[in-house]
Amino acid sequence: MPQPYDDPATPPRTVFAPGGGPPIAAPPLAGELAADIAVVGGGFVGISAALHAAEAGARVVVVEANEVGWGAAGRNAGQVSAHATKLEPQEVLRLYGPERGARLNAAGAGAPAFVEELASRHGIDIQPVRGGIISAAHTPAAMNKFRRRAEYWQAQGALVDCLDHAAAAAAIGSDFYLGAIIDRRGIAINPLAFVRGLARAALARGVELREHSRVTGLERSGAGWRLAAGGGSVAARNVLLCTNAYTDDLWPGLKRSIIPVRGYQVWSRPLGDNVARSILPAASAMNDSRRLLTGARRYPDNRLHFSGGSPGFGAERTPDLAGAVRRVRELFPQIDRIEVEHWWSGWVTRGIDDGWRLHELAPGLLTAIACNGRGVAMGPMMGRELARYLGGTPERDLLVPLTQPKPIRGYAVHKPVGAALLRYYGWLDRRELRHMRALRAAQA
Repeated sequence: MPQPYDDPATPPRTVFAPGGGPPIAAPPLAGELAADIAVVGGGFVGISAALHAAEAGARVVVVEANEVGWGAAGRNAGQVSAHATKLEPQEVLRLYGPERGARLNAAGAGAPAFVEELASRHGIDIQPVRGGIISAAHTPAAMNKFRRRAEYWQAQGALVDCLDHAAAAAAIGSDFYLGAIIDRRGIAINPLAFVRGLARAALARGVELREHSRVTGLERSGAGWRLAAGGGSVAARNVLLCTNAYTDDLWPGLKRSIIPVRGYQVWSRPLGDNVARSILPAASAMNDSRRLLTGARRYPDNRLHFSGGSPGFGAERTPDLAGAVRRVRELFPQIDRIEVEHWWSGWVTRGIDDGWRLHELAPGLLTAIACNGRGVAMGPMMGRELARYLGGTPERDLLVPLTQPKPIRGYAVHKPVGAALLRYYGWLDRRELRHMRALRAAQA
């Protein structure tokens, strides 16, 4: 079965590419390099770790198997929510404890501001769209969960509002949902422009970057480590593995602690002005509460970007575009016709408990892993945490504790089981939608 890192080396065509800036075009690794820190992976975590470590005075080498932004950093939906994890804030407190959980919740709350400040400090045009991210409820249970979320953040003074059916319909441009909340801290950006901009900032601070150099060997060397990649090697006191969903067998057992799931993104040709203005008229983006998530954002040129469904495992295949268009037209019936311009796919990492993990795999060997769909802001933040730790910050002051990876039970069969679960979740979503329509009809 193909693995995430087996995807074609050519970057996908995405809606972000025209505004993403030119590729970095760094040379492959050749000969021998020495560094304080060697970073494996040129995504958000790795590039941010390199940038922050270099700013603190470390000599850093980044080795990327393809090119900066080739992986999830350039393939996501560009949404920056004010949440550190997929977990509800109360669950974060339970999982990480009251002190660390509160710290992590606060970090998530500041994630959009962190992204904008980091981009501004380094002169990166991330093309932010402000207004807030909407979470829409397709069941009464989901609406109750969203109300509890809003109540938590309102108690913290955050700009999070509950929307009843009518208010949600006005904010989304659709009366499809029972209600929603809008977190006005959330933004949407061009993530490819962000990661490439961070890479240029890192280069300006002396980081050595080598692209098209997949690491094939990692071994102890004296008091440090030696990486073999491309046509050369890197000797470093410390190594950061920042490969997330694209993790291979470089460190035994690490990839068995996560489950990568392939997601598809679709964008349309520009919609007519009148129709486009009715969709998310003032919001950055939206997602809903279905297990098989439906998300959407509208661009200034009236293109509509939406989630494209499965298949969730295996090699990339053309997704069910007709099914994706049907879902969007059911949500926005005012759209007379949607012409798909193109689509792309990439991998998102799911961990055991939907929370980020920092692991100290061995002395001087660390990783940040399991983004769970919160990589655009929290990836750079976790990269910063890795750099802070190597710079002397005590473990107790990090956002999450340093732990050892735990293998996922049943990992050997996760792909067929996962594919079956996706089908089952789709069936549950359809059943709940039928119930929702019946409930609304009875109330009409």
